[in-house]
Amino acid sequence: MRFSEAMEMEEQEVGRLIAHFDRSWWVVNGPNGGVIAALMVRAAQHCLTGDRCVRTITTHFVSAPKEGPVSIEVTVERQGKIAGFASLRMVQEDRLIATSLVAVAAVDQVSHQWEQRNFPKLPSLDNCWLMKTPPPLVPLHSRWDRRWGLGVPGVPDTSTIPGGYEAGGWIRLSEPEPYDEALLAAMSDAWVPAIMAHTDLAVHAPTLELTVQFRTDPRELDMTSDTYCAAVFRQLSGREGFIDETGEIWSPNGQLLALSRQLAVLLPRDDDMVGNWEFVGP
Repeated sequence: MRFSEAMEMEEQEVGRLIAHFDRSWWVVNGPNGGVIAALMVRAAQHCLTGDRCVRTITTHFVSAPKEGPVSIEVTVERQGKIAGFASLRMVQEDRLIATSLVAVAAVDQVSHQWEQRNFPKLPSLDNCWLMKTPPPLVPLHSRWDRRWGLGVPGVPDTSTIPGGYEAGGWIRLSEPEPYDEALLAAMSDAWVPAIMAHTDLAVHAPTLELTVQFRTDPRELDMTSDTYCAAVFRQLSGREGFIDETGEIWSPNGQLLALSRQLAVLLPRDDDMVGNWEFVGP
């Protein structure tokens, strides 16, 4: 199932849309959280009038859905001159799956702009590493074309934090499609969690909360479907069984597209993924 097919939904009544999950975008126990957030973005855009860019979405993941249909209930909280706000609930068989808050906004006149973050230092596409043996039972990995250039396991020179949990590189869909806010939301949760790549622990990290802020309207970008974005993800803190992750997604010409932050719980796994990852590089 291509990304556009995974994002398809139909409106059964005002403010209630039906989407479908299959295993194309599965991780360990269900669909990837970024795909759930992307569906919420699409549903909010459907119900909020106008064509203003989505600026932020915060999603809480309450329970893992199964394969099959889900209902997305959208409440438009306010439509203002600059911003519009919506709250959303994803439900499957009377079971709450996720909740989201979404804001769309646009400013007619921009008086001042600046960016003090630095574009990540990554090797060229031809000089990156590829993960040859992806973890088992994770169909999601085949949906993304990822070229590792930061935090490559076994290649310490690619890390900016010695011994730290970071990962990233160049990324796009394996079956490229036009960029929009939903695609960037999915991309913000598409990389292998750094802790899974840099420890000998058999763990996975289900997301409790994911916030994505869209810093550039993707409709204004000179990017084709084939364009790779630069992505950086760092997990700088782990306490009491929880980890936080910050992420940045950039266009190749240095425009910051999205910022992400998520809180995840660290859980043990019982499969044989530890020690089985193989990377090939330049």
